[in-house]
Amino acid sequence: MKNVRKFLKKINMKFVLLFMIIIFVSVSFSYYRENIETVVNNNTSELLQQIIDEGTDFISIKVDDSFSKMEAMASFIGQYDDIQCKEVLDALSAQNENDLLMFSGVIKLDGSGVTINGETFQADFQDWYFEEALSGERSISGVLKSDSLNGEYIILAVPISQNGSITGVLQCAYDIKMFTGLIGETTIGKKGTTFIAQSDGTLVSRPDAIGKYTNLFDLLDSFSNDKARIEKLKKQIQKNESDILTFNTGKYKRYVCYSTIPSTEWHAVSIVSASEIEDVTDKITRYALILSVGITVVFTIYIAYWFIVNYINGKRMHMKEQRYHIVANQSDSIVFECNWIDKTVYHTHKWEEKFGYPPVTENYLENMIEQGIVYDEDKDRFLGIFKRLEEDGSEYEEDFVRINNADKKPVQCKIRATAIRNRKNKIIRVVGKVLEIKNFSEDNKKQV
Repeated sequence: MKNVRKFLKKINMKFVLLFMIIIFVSVSFSYYRENIETVVNNNTSELLQQIIDEGTDFISIKVDDSFSKMEAMASFIGQYDDIQCKEVLDALSAQNENDLLMFSGVIKLDGSGVTINGETFQADFQDWYFEEALSGERSISGVLKSDSLNGEYIILAVPISQNGSITGVLQCAYDIKMFTGLIGETTIGKKGTTFIAQSDGTLVSRPDAIGKYTNLFDLLDSFSNDKARIEKLKKQIQKNESDILTFNTGKYKRYVCYSTIPSTEWHAVSIVSASEIEDVTDKITRYALILSVGITVVFTIYIAYWFIVNYINGKRMHMKEQRYHIVANQSDSIVFECNWIDKTVYHTHKWEEKFGYPPVTENYLENMIEQGIVYDEDKDRFLGIFKRLEEDGSEYEEDFVRINNADKKPVQCKIRATAIRNRKNKIIRVVGKVLEIKNFSEDNKKQV
């Protein structure tokens, strides 16, 4: 009955543990699902940042490439004192043809200039933005308006040097359409359109995707009435700051990403529709949910398997223990089992029947000697059995040992002991028998 209660208690503990694990997994899963949105938003921000960084790098490379070509041309022109010579005009014409320039020209320090057609003109440097070019730096204008050229244009300028001194400026002018063609339709990874805007919102490049709009803020007004957010974007662009803003327009959502283009006062701006990256966020959410459910299912199956296996093994172990105790108690000999690690020992009830007092239960070897259970002359023989098991690596040992009964009279016995070892060959248990030898002679000892 005692064993049955112990077994039921063990089973109940397993049920409690299983219930606690299920609760823990459920709470963890719920918490994980609540945090998926945060994870998705973070990943979306990283993706958007990559889009705008890629767009900014792309534009910078295109502009830098144009400057590099102009500097090579300026180096060539600097070899000639006469800017109207055939070599200079041919080089300007070739540059114009290759890069779709609307206007190219060379201007000397005295303001005299020449166009690719050989036409001369006089420039007033006070009216020009390219003071940086005259000081030896690359220079790029904002969007300039010209009635004579009938439209808006952008100028790139680099210094012309001769013998280490600046002798003039090479300028290349593009109308807005040509400049947009120069940097390309920067639709990055088909996730959004990237273009260039000045701090006042004027669009420097105008890809077809933005339609007829010439100002960033007018473009935003066309699909969002969130005036506060648009005002925030204006202030940040004027301060040359970078950010990612979300604009909700009814059932639609758009991300506006902007970042300063190096060496300019321009911003690369990307407008990305949420639907364009839904496939990415959906995959992140789907994979996270699948992973969560998968972990939960696998963990639950493992728990169920662990419970079933342990339940079956426990039942088998209980039956084995019952059979062991039944057989041991039915034997005429005294069966003992010693836990070698904690030195506790179990004897069958035959011990008390045979010797008239309870057996030792703790510190087996020491108490058997100290309590005078082993006859004095046989102490070494008794300890020798277990010494050979432990130190000599023996599996089985036996010897004749006299054990005192309750009346302090020695009873002739044979102790048989078998060692049970672990994988490291260390003893963990010793099981054996104590048999009374009724027909004992001194010759028995000699045989051992």
